[in-house]
Amino acid sequence: MSDEKNNRKQPRHFIFSTKMESLTETVLQLSSSVTSLQRQPAPVSAEPRIGLPDKWNGVDGRPDGLLATLDMMFECQPTKYATARAKVAMLTSLLSGQAQEWAAALYNNKSAACNDYALFVGELKKTFVPPSSEVEVEDRED
Repeated sequence: MSDEKNNRKQPRHFIFSTKMESLTETVLQLSSSVTSLQRQPAPVSAEPRIGLPDKWNGVDGRPDGLLATLDMMFECQPTKYATARAKVAMLTSLLSGQAQEWAAALYNNKSAACNDYALFVGELKKTFVPPSSEVEVEDRED
């Protein structure tokens, strides 16, 4: 009760000033904490590992499974495959035979497709995957 008596005897501006100082100190501490948290790097979440598909030679079968697996890998590991060039490099590493030779020629000739994953895939399909009408005709002839 003596504190209440003392508070009543003290001028209101003194009480207000004391509370204001306390609030100011709290705000400064919070501001310092926020600044400290902002300086910390964001936690890095582990990207899932996805098994690599078999290499494709450009002759046997179609690249659909390979391309689908790569699309999933790129989606699940965006940090690792942040650029189109990184994606093209990964796809190229999974080519063999004629397909690998074709990709090497594009790279050596500094083709724009090497810097554009969608363009690279389009060129790959155009070069190695016959249009569906040709496949249907071949199937009927057998």
